[in-house]
Formats: sequence, structure tokens, C-alpha cells
Amino acid sequence: MDEFLSVINTRYKAPILSKLWSPNYRIQTMRQLWIDLALIQQQLGIDYISDEAIQELINNRNNIDYDRIQHFESKYKHDIVAHIHTYSELCPTGGKIIHLGATSNFINDNVDSIIIKQSFQIIFNKLQDIINLFQKYSHDYSSIPTIAYTHLQPAQLITIGRRFSMWLHDILMDYDTLSTLNIPFRGIKGTVGTEDTLLKLFNNNSNKCDQLNLQLAEKYNFNSTISVCGQTYSRKHDVKFLNTLSSLCQTIYKIMNDLRLLSGKGEVYEFFDKHQVGSSAMPYKKNPITCEKICSLCRYVINQEQNIVQTYINQWLERSLDDSAIKRIIFPESFLLVENILDETLNLINNLNFNTDFINKQVHDHMINVISEQIILKGVEMGFSRQEIHEQLRSILTSSYQLSFDSLLADPLLKTIIDNNHISFNPLDYIGRSIQQSFIFI
Repeated sequence: MDEFLSVINTRYKAPILSKLWSPNYRIQTMRQLWIDLALIQQQLGIDYISDEAIQELINNRNNIDYDRIQHFESKYKHDIVAHIHTYSELCPTGGKIIHLGATSNFINDNVDSIIIKQSFQIIFNKLQDIINLFQKYSHDYSSIPTIAYTHLQPAQLITIGRRFSMWLHDILMDYDTLSTLNIPFRGIKGTVGTEDTLLKLFNNNSNKCDQLNLQLAEKYNFNSTISVCGQTYSRKHDVKFLNTLSSLCQTIYKIMNDLRLLSGKGEVYEFFDKHQVGSSAMPYKKNPITCEKICSLCRYVINQEQNIVQTYINQWLERSLDDSAIKRIIFPESFLLVENILDETLNLINNLNFNTDFINKQVHDHMINVISEQIILKGVEMGFSRQEIHEQLRSILTSSYQLSFDSLLADPLLKTIIDNNHISFNPLDYIGRSIQQSFIFI
């Protein structure tokens, strides 16, 4: 291959959203907007828009000639004008009435909103699948003790299911954001947003302006419209959309990073195929490459949030054009990557392996540390000094990594406390409410 080929949707597949963000789908949606605009304008009394003109537009909606589009864009240096000329060539009658009272951003902004809305619905559905899987893991592993880590050092005990419930808590925050995300329809607002051209088209009938915008929004299943804007809808909406994608990727990144750390400790590992190679030099390696890849792609999407912030704050007055080029890159790339990230996350978690024998051994070896707090509590109940007990435990537990319960029983004070209170060495007695908390989101 002699030319650069993007890794997005080639190496990192997005089978659904790649179709939504494809040139074909975009152009078909653009042309459908022109058709619907003409239809509603006709219904509202623009009598020189004929049935013949509209039918001609409908018949040629999917007849896309990319060479002619490129020819006209090279000539006019304007993308929407190029599309108007190309479509009009196919529709001698319909071409006379398309884009009536509209501006370029009637097309660009509304098409963006339509595709963004549909894309978020796909993401929402995929996130539900991930939530269902995390709920299952929270349930199935709710009573398997494992070591919790603070500062990446062994702390007290939790359960594997409890850890999944922690991750699920964050995922549900993104789920709530997606559930309530409002994507309004821009509609047709004219060159600077005042609807002046539209008002003149309808002979100063404001009601017809409102009806046109309302019917267009309803046609594309939008619950709300933008009431005030400039030539474009406010790019503050774009900031909100990218923030939503960024937040979701932050959550996934955190989970994948945790799994990488647990993999490094030998507690979990990704599915490793029969012929998979972990290292070209070290044949024994089983690296968490999918977790690492997902983190990398998440980082890319997260960083796009700042790009769209800069785009918003640099929109001068009613509009400048420095939003156009970067939006063509940021939106399709970010959405496609999020689809890939969610698909890969679902597949990874579905095939995640837990080294339960190793986890059990780690827990067993760590129990000498875990019971120390119980020894302090019971010792104080017996009348001993908390500071004296703490110092005895500290002295023993920090003296060596090769400790056993006998190390504690060798100390007369600690032995007295352990024996008199029948202090348990069973890990399940030290997981607190982990089992109960694992079921919070189920």
C-alpha cells in the first residue's frame, strides 16, 4: 500500500458506527433533509414547490456521483454548494427548489445532530450489555475473598464481586449521563439564526416558521429544538457530546488499568489464544495487550475533549469556519473508537480468567496481617493498652515477609488475646459487607 490508511475501522473495527459516519449515509441524510424541507414547505403553502419536483428528488436520493461532487467542490471551494449542484444535475425540476430559505449549516449541523443522536443510541445499547456482564460478575464472584490494595500495597480483604461492583458504580454514572443526554435539533434558522429569510418566505407568518422547525424535528425523532443560535448551533453542545464520550472512556480506562495491575500481580489474565505470542524475545510472556490497547484508544478519545473546547471558545460571534475541519476528524474518529473500545471491553471481560488458586494462597498468606485489627479491638476490650498491642504487632509484622500465625502465637500477649477471643483465621470473616455490597446494583 502506497498511501496512508487510517487504523480506525481497519485495525480498530467499528462495524456499526462506520456505516453511520460513512460518506454514503451522510449524503443520503443530507438529501433527505432537502426532501423533507421541500415537503413541509409545500404543506405550509409554498405552492410553487410541485409534487413533480419532490418526486424527482426522492427518485435520485441515492444516486451519488462522487466524481461530480469533487468536480464542483474544486470549482466552487464550497462543500454544500458542490452537493447542491451535483443533486440539481440529477433533478432538473427538483434542483430549482432545494435548499429554499436554507444555509449550509441547515445541512451540516442537522446531519451532524442526526448522526450523533443515532450514534449515542448505539453506544447506549452497548453499554447496557457491559452493565449486564458486570452485574453477573458481581453476583458470581460476590463471596470469593481477594486482597484489596491501597497505595498498591496489600490492605484488608474484599471480594472479587465487590471489586466489580465498584467498577459498575462508575459505569452506571456514565449510563445515567447517556440516559438523560439531550441532543436538540437545530432546524432551519437562516444565515445568522434570526430566521429572517424564512419569515419572508412565509410572508411574515411566524407560526409557519415554528411549524416548519417542529415538523422537521419530529420527522427525525428529536424531542427538542434549539431556540436561539447563530449560523451554527452553539459548539457548547459539541463540548457536551465529547465530554460524554470522554467520561465513558475515563471509566473504561480506570477499569482496564486496574486489570493491568492485577495481571501484573498474577491474579487475573486475559484470554490467551493457542498460537498467540506474548513476546518475540520472551516466549513465556502473557501480556495484558487488550487492556493496554483499550487504555491507549481511551486516552486518544479523552484528549479530543480539549480540542472541542478550543473549537467552541474560538467560534467568533455568530460563526467562523475554523470548526469545520476539526469536526470532520474529531466526531467520526471518537465515535468509531468508542464503539471499538466497548466491543473490546465486552469481549475481554467475557473471557477474563481469575487465577483463584493463586488468589486463595495470597489471601491465606495475608491473613496474619488482616487479623491484626481484630486483635487490637479484642485486646482493648480485655483491658490491654491499644498502643502496646499495636507496637507488638508492628514489631512482628514488619520484621519479615516470611511470617506465619505461629509468629503471632509466639508472643505471650498476642497469644492470650487470640486464644481468649477465638479470633478467626477464616477470610470470609474479614470481608465486611462485601457480599451485600456486591448486590447493590443487581
